[in-house]
Amino acid sequence: MFPDILPNPRAVSMRQPNRVATVLIDTEEDFDWADPTEGTDYATAYLTRIADLQPIFTAHGVVPTYLVTYPILENPDLVRLFARYRDRGEAALGIQLHPWVTPPFEGHGTAAQSFGGNLAPDVEARKLAALCTRFTACFGTAPLVFRAGRYGLSRQTATLIEQEGILIDTSIAPRTSMLDEAGPDYSRIDFSPFWFGARRPILELPLGRAIVGWGGSAGSRLYRTLIRSNGAWAPLAGLLARIGCAERITLSPEGNDPRAMIRLVKGLLNRDRTILPLSFHSSSVAPGRNPYVRSRADLHRFYDDLSSILCTLSDDFGCRFAAATDILTLLDQPPNPGGRP
Repeated sequence: MFPDILPNPRAVSMRQPNRVATVLIDTEEDFDWADPTEGTDYATAYLTRIADLQPIFTAHGVVPTYLVTYPILENPDLVRLFARYRDRGEAALGIQLHPWVTPPFEGHGTAAQSFGGNLAPDVEARKLAALCTRFTACFGTAPLVFRAGRYGLSRQTATLIEQEGILIDTSIAPRTSMLDEAGPDYSRIDFSPFWFGARRPILELPLGRAIVGWGGSAGSRLYRTLIRSNGAWAPLAGLLARIGCAERITLSPEGNDPRAMIRLVKGLLNRDRTILPLSFHSSSVAPGRNPYVRSRADLHRFYDDLSSILCTLSDDFGCRFAAATDILTLLDQPPNPGGRP
């Protein structure tokens, strides 16, 4: 995949041996996850419940980065809410491109076109420009952090976000394939932040997901082979996970309990991956809006697991928390591609 869609990839190095964690929140409209197509209904009123998250973040010294979609920017109450958090230094803001709810609309959207990589190049460009323009109008500054909705990068996304002044991309989902939905295949990519860019360096901060376990690289290869089989062998991947040989874990309180997340963090630190991004969807604060939080009991468990892993990251693993853009100050800056000044 590299450098096909993210040009000039190069390694990241820390200025000092720090362990840093950051929180990225997909801050999005309430929509039908089974039908992310243009013209379907959505709502944003539930997002006032984001206020329930802030005391948790404040208690742990976390400044989360809310990656907002276009419908959020159409709600004046939410714009004021997030602007207030930002102005108080309690949150940072970025953008997430959901093509099916971002103008201009073509009038014939399909589920496959929920991935930006399946849009016509000019359509993706205009949608991203509209999102950036609206964000700037709402908050008075241009967005610096970007995520492609559904992790749907295209071959031109890197060029587009470079032109828009984006400093950090968060669109890679390691060890994940969405080919069965006409989406991208990142299954051969392991978690590792890196620089890329044709004219200037942009930090790629992937989803915090990896295959870990005592099987090491051999176990990881076997796990991926079993998952890709899509047949009788696929259930054996579950066996590998149960015996601790190889399991795919995401640094997220959605679908992962604290013990699993701890196993992931240990595995990543053993590989010298010292930048740890934790992610989840804003819809998890309101039961029934995504597959992860269906009930009030699920919601309480979600908050408990979030608090637990934040505490573990700081107290047990010695991580400092930083907003996504603050991570840039902790890294050695690479030279511009081609030696450009």
